[in-house]
Formats: sequence, structure tokens, C-alpha cells
Amino acid sequence: MDFVDILLNRFDGESELKKPTNALVCFTQPETGKRLSRLAFQIAMSRPDKSAITLLHFIDKKEEMQPTEETNGSQGMILADFMPKGEKSKITMRSFVRESDDHLADIMKMTEEQQCNLVLIGISYDELDLKVVERYSRLRSDPANPAAAILEQFTESEVKRLQEISSLVSRNSVPTGIFIDNGLTEGNNIFVPILSKADVHIFTFVHHTAQKENVKIMIWDAIGIIASEPKMQKLYQFIVKKTDGRVQLWNDDRKIEEEFIRKQDLVIIGVEGWVKLINAPLQWKESLPSTLIIKDITT
Repeated sequence: MDFVDILLNRFDGESELKKPTNALVCFTQPETGKRLSRLAFQIAMSRPDKSAITLLHFIDKKEEMQPTEETNGSQGMILADFMPKGEKSKITMRSFVRESDDHLADIMKMTEEQQCNLVLIGISYDELDLKVVERYSRLRSDPANPAAAILEQFTESEVKRLQEISSLVSRNSVPTGIFIDNGLTEGNNIFVPILSKADVHIFTFVHHTAQKENVKIMIWDAIGIIASEPKMQKLYQFIVKKTDGRVQLWNDDRKIEEEFIRKQDLVIIGVEGWVKLINAPLQWKESLPSTLIIKDITT
């Protein structure tokens, strides 16, 4: 069964789309955590009944715990600060603060303990510059580059973060998203490049994020899969209908300009598409907003 069939089965009868979201939101910078948790709300609000969001805030052992934080490291944050303004939601929220030298192990453990079906990791520009991520992905895409030689080109902190992300994505047993925070304020204008057939799983996330009334999603079908495959056309039309036309296709007769990219709040893209994007000679890459890179369990 190919990815498109898996998606069609997932959407068939809409039962899969109505399953509660149980998201784990991981971060070290509180502001990035707030932005990512609000994005998680946007995803979960399409199916709020019995949905939950767990916040996992990593701190260095040298950091002092705030007075509001309990000694067990749980419920250390003011949860209202991590919710969309004015939101009175059915979604359950819980928080944990962890002093940790092994984020990967803690994320895997928390995912299992909380029975999460979505893991989101937030990274601020202060922690890992987008250009560093691009260079690392580009070097790894060339099999002629030995792993040791690649890592020598980055700082110790960059290597730790890059390896952590790579290991988590490769070992994920649930859909996993890497959120590169570039100051996301609103998630209303979303750009979705489709650069690989393996990345069509992100249509699930397109459907969920488009449920918000003010959201507009532009899909750039760079490989022409929607036009060329009847099953994908069916899937696309289903999403358009269920989101009242808030999802649109980019007109390939038009060139994508930096001005358009600057107006976007968020890019949602699959892992394989991300690698292709950063290796492509596209000038507007330098203007990318906050980006959510997703790997589903189907890839």
C-alpha cells in the first residue's frame, strides 16, 4: 500500500480525523515553547474532545528553578501563558520541567508514559540557526561525506542538537515535528511545499490546521502529484471541501517571490521535501518564516 492509499484510508469515513490529539511539546526556550504550544492547539482544536497537550521544558542543571516550580519538576509553568489568548478549550494541558543531559531519552520516555500520538520539538534561532540546519542536511545528503568529517564542521553544542534531532526523527514511533522558530506570532498564512511523494502525509496536518477560521493555506505542488494522480486529486478536493476553501493550490505559471514568502507565518513541509528544498537554488529560502518539518510514521 503506497502513501496515498494510506492517507485515503486514514480519511475514509473521517474516523481517523476525529481521534483525539495527544501531543508532547518539547523545548528549552519558553518563548519558543509558547509559540509551538499554540501551534499544537491549532492542530488539536480540530478534534478537541479528550485531546491533550503535554509541555516538556528542558533546563540546564545550572539553571535555578523558578519559585513557582514544584520540586518534582511538574506543573512548573503558568499554563495560561502557553494557550492561545482568550482560549477556553476542552483540551487538557499538563507541564513538566526536566533537568536533563539526554533530551532524547526523556522525550522517548515521556512519549510512552503519556501515550502521545504526536511529538513536537521546538528550536529557537538562538539554539540552532536555520543556516546550520541547512548546511548539515546538505552535507548528510552526499554519501561521499563521512559522518565524522561532517560533525567536525560544527560546534559542540550544534553537534549535540543536530544528532539529537536526527536520532529522534529516525527512531520515531509516532508522527514527529521539528519546529524551527523564527518568531511565529500568528499561524494564519501557511505555505506547504510538496517536493516529494513521500511527504504527502502532511495533508493530514493541512486538514487539521485549516480548521481555524482565519487560516489560509497555499500548497505548492512542485512535483505535480495532485494533478497527475486521481487519488491525490480526490484527497485534495476532500480537504478543500472540509475547510471551506481555505486550502488553495499555487498557480505554477507564477514565480514564487521573496515578497510572498515574507508574508507567510509558517511553512509546513515533510522531511524529504525539506532536504530537497534546502539543496535547491531558490533565492527565497533566505526569507523562510518559522518552519515545521514533519515525519509521519508512514515515511
